[in-house]
Amino acid sequence: MIMKIQLRQVLRNKRFLIFTIFVPVIWYIFIYNVQKGIVPNIMFGIAVFIGIIGNSMATFSKRISSNIDFFSFESKFTKYSVKRYLLDQTIVQVVLNTLIFLVVLAVAVAFFKFQITGELAIQFFLLTIMGIYFSMIGFVVGVRLEPKIIDTVSFPLIILAAMTVIPFASFGAEGSFMTIISKIQMIFPGYYYSEIINAISASKAIELKDLALFVG
Repeated sequence: MIMKIQLRQVLRNKRFLIFTIFVPVIWYIFIYNVQKGIVPNIMFGIAVFIGIIGNSMATFSKRISSNIDFFSFESKFTKYSVKRYLLDQTIVQVVLNTLIFLVVLAVAVAFFKFQITGELAIQFFLLTIMGIYFSMIGFVVGVRLEPKIIDTVSFPLIILAAMTVIPFASFGAEGSFMTIISKIQMIFPGYYYSEIINAISASKAIELKDLALFVG
């Protein structure tokens, strides 16, 4: 019941609609028109990532910051524990990230001739894992910061998080600065997600190293 209420509240939230539905669609349209040579699934994944990051850093973190004290207090008097609250929030996040995936996919298929293949199921699974990863970061931000502070820092956090997953090499970006960025990206799972998707799109074997570093 509480999970349904939380989901309904999020879907009515203009912040969610702007950061996690409208913005990723605009990103997809922008990348499609600017970068013609990029792998379609990589292009699609970047747009979905932007939505997932916005959902985690802007919407989810503020929701946690606003509600965690109440649910912690409620858990002392009811059977609805904090662990159950966190489990429900995780499920809500998966549902919302799936919605982001489907909306961007619908736009890509309807207007940009994006082809639905078996690779998409693997990509959805990988993006779901990445969504949980960023939701964990959003949870920490929500616990540590007040809602007003999150309003201020959420956009810079979204930019920083996006820098860890956007494969600049796929855009043809070069130079010493881009080399440094790529090295930093190798610390985060988003880099290995791109490597896995590139391998699948090129019908190549997935490197066990990339898979292990993505999971671990």
